[in-house]
Amino acid sequence: MQYEDLLLEKKDNIAVITFNVPRKLNALTRGLSKSIVQVCKDLAQDDDTRVVIVTGAGRGFCSGADVSMLPGSSGTVTATPKRFEQFEVIGPYGSTFPSLNKPIIAAVNGPCVGAGFSLALSCDIRIASDEARFCVAQVNRGLVPDAGLTLFLPLVAGISNAFELMYTADIIDASRAKEMGIVSKVVPGAQLMETAMELASRIAQKPPYSLELTKKMVWRGLMDKLTRQLDLESWAQRICFTTEDHQASVQAFLNKQPPPEFRGR
Repeated sequence: MQYEDLLLEKKDNIAVITFNVPRKLNALTRGLSKSIVQVCKDLAQDDDTRVVIVTGAGRGFCSGADVSMLPGSSGTVTATPKRFEQFEVIGPYGSTFPSLNKPIIAAVNGPCVGAGFSLALSCDIRIASDEARFCVAQVNRGLVPDAGLTLFLPLVAGISNAFELMYTADIIDASRAKEMGIVSKVVPGAQLMETAMELASRIAQKPPYSLELTKKMVWRGLMDKLTRQLDLESWAQRICFTTEDHQASVQAFLNKQPPPEFRGR
């Protein structure tokens, strides 16, 4: 099956998902967002796949939301959404990888930003290239962390580290990410996929029922919290979408200008 802005390869009980929008550092286009959900539905029904690896094409893992799709890109403050839209989850892919009944390894090959950061954190294991960089960028767009990031990041990095990254949008390298517990291993870029495949192969040799049930038990205790957090993030994000700060910051980014002065309105 063909997926928009996403590649899928299978070999020896291992599936490799590759985000494939390299011209935008694999930003979450509408096509990619839909494909992430669909490919996981398909893999869930594939008994030949025992382990999944997620990575990005080109220089990036995932640069987060496609800024050109954000409400502020229109140049005007967003109008109140329709009633049905207000109940939809923003960033539904945040629960996709935890819900997939297969072990998932994120092979983070480059910039891992915003909702892309959340996607990496929602995988079971993370291995980073020494070229990887991590950033919670939403505050720079007048937005809040979403796609489950407000649950995942405090969970793996601790509350203090998480707040610092979410408040500042500081960029951290792979070494610092390992210190925080965000990734379990850092390897040279040329060895990233080899290392991920070696780990995936070791896991794939274990009993499939044991693997899938272990994953289900670990994530089951977190899924209620994740569902609640996605609802809270969506509520907060819709407030931010209506602000002048959001509109001004997105316009500045699209016009390659310095960040604006945020005025709190």
